[in-house]
Amino acid sequence: MPEITSVDSLESTPHAEVFDTDAPRTVRLQLEADERMPKHRHPESNVVLYVLEGTLALTLGDDSYDLEAGDVVRFDGDQDISPHARTECASLLVFAPKTDS
Repeated sequence: MPEITSVDSLESTPHAEVFDTDAPRTVRLQLEADERMPKHRHPESNVVLYVLEGTLALTLGDDSYDLEAGDVVRFDGDQDISPHARTECASLLVFAPKTDS
């Protein structure tokens, strides 16, 4: 049976788990304008980030990418990651476990 939820219902929490199960882990990230998450890594995951609303700069390693609502980016979580909200923004992140294939 599918697990269905509304992303809009998660607005009260800046870093909300979307589903009760964590395979794959899915998070709604909400940032205020000019809010920045410190550099961090997710070495066990490939990450998909979908910008739902607003704009943000995503630093991956030594490179930075300007993203806006509707943009989707996929990247290896085994590098320094730091999202920086240019405007108030919300994104959906999926952390897919890496496989040995």
